[in-house]
Amino acid sequence: MNLTLDIILAIFIVLLAGLTLILLLTIIMHFLMPRNVLKTYFKEPYFKLGEIAMLTGFPFGYIRTSMFMGVLGFPASGKKRGMENAYKLAPVWYCTLSKYITVFFVVGFSLFILITVILSVYMLLYE
Repeated sequence: MNLTLDIILAIFIVLLAGLTLILLLTIIMHFLMPRNVLKTYFKEPYFKLGEIAMLTGFPFGYIRTSMFMGVLGFPASGKKRGMENAYKLAPVWYCTLSKYITVFFVVGFSLFILITVILSVYMLLYE
């Protein structure tokens, strides 16, 4: 192996570890989700009955948590569903942590996809 492949693999492993950490943080945030936010906004007219049924329980409950983390971290993202004031029901620390986790997930996942494509092309061309 040469140095370039070693660097690409190291970046790949670091990004994979970072995404695993973000997944664990999301699971923790699922259990720390403020109940008053769910009671107020996880119902009609904000969600359809099918969405409520689907996003309740395992495994899709974590997707609901990620959706609410995005809305709590970035209130303008909830404008379409009318949830731009949901952040007022959550503690400041939860909103701040939601913002950081969401940003790190989007950036980390984008870089992970990019490095996977680079690694795949590199392996096809040079191996």
